[in-house]
Parts: sequence; structure tokens; C-alpha cells
Amino acid sequence: MRWYPWLDSTYNQILNAYRQDRGHHALLLNSKRNNGENTLIYAIARWLICSHPDANQCCNICYDCRLMNVGHHPDYYEISPENNTQTIGVDTIRACINSLHKYAYQSKVKIIYIEYVECLTDQAVNVLLKTLDEPPTNTYFFFKTRDYMRISLTLLSRCMRWPIISPKESIGLQWLMKNREEINDILLAQCALRLCDGSPIEAEDMFKLGLWKQRLELCKCINYVIANGDFLKLVPFLNICKNDIYLYWFITVLVDALKWKQGIKKRFLINLDQVDLITVITVHWGIVSLSRQLQQWLVLLRYFQEFTNIDRELLLTYRLLNWQQDIVESCLH
Repeated sequence: MRWYPWLDSTYNQILNAYRQDRGHHALLLNSKRNNGENTLIYAIARWLICSHPDANQCCNICYDCRLMNVGHHPDYYEISPENNTQTIGVDTIRACINSLHKYAYQSKVKIIYIEYVECLTDQAVNVLLKTLDEPPTNTYFFFKTRDYMRISLTLLSRCMRWPIISPKESIGLQWLMKNREEINDILLAQCALRLCDGSPIEAEDMFKLGLWKQRLELCKCINYVIANGDFLKLVPFLNICKNDIYLYWFITVLVDALKWKQGIKKRFLINLDQVDLITVITVHWGIVSLSRQLQQWLVLLRYFQEFTNIDRELLLTYRLLNWQQDIVESCLH
């Protein structure tokens, strides 16, 4: 298990509560980005389920630990959204709950980890609530979410919410430079961190998965369309549906342009390696225009995130033509 140093403080605080019998039976970890919540939950579960834990670690030699090492502990339940629907249905939760009311197979502790708890259907939430109100002895629930505002208030009220924030930029930079040998420029590492809201794990993935090169291609295309007036060449980039990452990158460039136009210094930019592109944008559009256009792009991004059965290409075309002609008119009515 790969451990992340910025989790040390949170891990020790949570374990200290369990050691003093003050730990909550339903813990909700929320983080906007991947800051190692899976690792944190797994480490806590290992300590709880271990037969002979020490102060803050599992023994790693007892039978429970060996079962966890191979991923086959019968008292550890991990539930994720179904691939085809991206939801967690009532049947899945009901089957898990039924297992909880039986005797533990190996350990005296039972642990249920539900990843992306916001994906629970309403029926699944209702079944889960009954168990959270009266949980079986030595049963612990761990939930992870990217957006706790999407979770029902009744479920939130039964949990202790623990926000997992990104580490300080200096810590993230140190970790990123140490773990990715191909990153030899601290400016690039800093830029990747800011694009990922400070998450070193996601910043590392940008280089590991080739996302950094794709971003550079997008920036090159933005420069081209501004110089040549062919704004619709951006449609194929921005229409890529995977987490709308291209559209997010594009919006960060507009944010930086608005900052630059208002005289904010370079060290506060997100795209630190794209000052030339940012300058070009500020030459073509004023503060008021940039601000209004940015608002419309943010609305469109949110619309894409909320709805799937829409004509993305048409909406992007409309928005890009408005940007080209410096028209501020919503494409959503």
C-alpha cells in the first residue's frame, strides 16, 4: 500500500479517537480531488480489523492481516458504483446488510466501505439508514464522496464528516518532484498541482497518463484559433466527455487571462507555463468581456456535469461563436 505523508495527521487523529472508544461508527471522508482517501480508509480498516494492532499500525502478521493482504477478508465489504449505471442499488446494500447481522467469519469487527456514497439510490439510502441508526456491535461504516452536497441530509446526519484537503503546495511539490523523475522543472510541477487543485496524486497522473501532453496540444490549438479566427477547431477538443477535462483546462486559461488583465502577478496564475497565450487573450478581450464570457463557460461546464442526454457539440459551437464575436448570450434557456 502506497502511503502519502500528508495523511499522517488525519490518520493519527482518527485512530486516536478509536483507541479512546470515541470513534464514530460511520465516517464520511470528502475531498474534491483524489488526496488518498482510499489509502486512508484502508489503513484505518486494517488497524480496526487487526487481531494484535500496536499504537498506530496493524501487526501485518496475524491471520486477519494476511487475509487483508490478499484482499479476501470475509468481514471487510467494499462497495462501488456499478459500471453500467454508475449507481449503487438497493439489492447491493440489502445483501451487505444481511451479512452484517450474521456472526463475523474471522474477526470480531466488520467493516463496510462504500465508495462514492453519493451514487446510492434513494431506496438504498433508506435501507442503509435503518442499520446506521442501530448498527450491529463492532461494525464500522466508511464512506467516500467527491461532493457531499449531493448526499441526502438524512444520511449526512448519521455520519461524522471529515474533509480531506490537499497538502500545502510546498509539500505537494516536494513529493511530486521526488516521485516523478521526468519532472525536472519545478514550474511545470507547480502548474500541474494548481490544475489539480493541489492534489499531488492527480498531478502525478497528468504526467504518467499523458494528460500533460494533451493539455499542451489544447493550448496550442487555442493560440491557433485566436490567430486565425477559426474558433470551431476547438470543438473536437472541448467535446471530449471524459470528466470534461479539456473544458476545465480551457476555463482555467480564461481565469488566468482575467487575472492577468487586472494586473495580478504571474506567481498567482494557474497555467504558469502559458503566459504568452494568456497575454494574447488579454489583447483581444477586455476585463468586462472576459468576465462575462467566463461566467457563461462555467455555466456550460456545470450543465455538462449535470446532464448527459444533450447535444454537446451544438452547445459548444454556439458558445465558441459567441466568444469569437464577443457576444455574451446564454446558450441555455
